[in-house]
Amino acid sequence: MFLVNVVPVTVLFDAGATHSFINPVTAARMACDFEELDVCLCVTTPIGSMYHSELIARDCAIIIQGRLFRGDLILLGIHGYDIILGMDWSTKYCATIDYNQKTVTLVTLDKESIQYKGGDSRPTVQVIFVTKACKLVGKGCTAYLCAVEASDT
Repeated sequence: MFLVNVVPVTVLFDAGATHSFINPVTAARMACDFEELDVCLCVTTPIGSMYHSELIARDCAIIIQGRLFRGDLILLGIHGYDIILGMDWSTKYCATIDYNQKTVTLVTLDKESIQYKGGDSRPTVQVIFVTKACKLVGKGCTAYLCAVEASDT
């Protein structure tokens, strides 16, 4: 769990996203101040959905292991995560993602290196690769895409 503008959030580090995004429900919880982008941004997700956004919250305070990182977050109707930190943010903080160790190493603006280790995420159901799923759908199989998040409450 991370803090963004002092609100606990779930974050996805996405090396495939050019920009960083915030979920509208999360933005409402944080009472973000938004300004209009110069252009309307069209975002396509990996599953082909397209979203449009014209609003951005600039210079949001992102706290990771007690260190301050700032980022611009574009309002986008994403589900499953509160915040997606993309390449714009990751590049600024020299992020290195180690998928085997489930760690993200960041360098603060003061040149301090910190490492965040993600939790154990062993799947409880069978997981298949997207290429196999696409082949099955191509053969007429029905596909369902969902995100499930466990809650302590």
